[in-house]
Amino acid sequence: MTTGTHILAGVIAALYLNLPVLPAVIGSVIPDIDIKNGFPKKRNLFNTHRGITHHIAIPVTLIALSFYLKETNFSLIYKNLLSFSIGYTTHILLDTLTPLGIPYTHKFYPRISLKVFRSNKISEIIVFLALLLILTTVLNKKKLNLNSLIGEENISIINSVLK
Repeated sequence: MTTGTHILAGVIAALYLNLPVLPAVIGSVIPDIDIKNGFPKKRNLFNTHRGITHHIAIPVTLIALSFYLKETNFSLIYKNLLSFSIGYTTHILLDTLTPLGIPYTHKFYPRISLKVFRSNKISEIIVFLALLLILTTVLNKKKLNLNSLIGEENISIINSVLK
């Protein structure tokens, strides 16, 4: 999947769940920090694209940590981390639809792959358009403002720092 498709899915999920959008956008692109030019001869979780950063355990761990923080006095961190985690999760879920899929063990293979779409093909354009339609539906039901993009608590912190 392309960056735009990943971002769009993260935005939709954050808006739908009433979470700040910006952390979800960041979370939706972070898994691709492992992109390199070329592949090594022997791929493993630590030296290739869709390796460790695409492992299913990462978003599961982040979401669990988010809910742990919710039970403490760190509600600001909870909302931002949950939003980031949701963006990360949408990225991983979208990549399970591609032929390469995502790893789920301690090795590069086996992988979870539904082999429904290929990146940069007409099928991804269809996915992108479907996501745009979903975004339009979500936006019709939500009131989009700065609070929903950044988060009310984050804006309060920014205002207090600037004063």
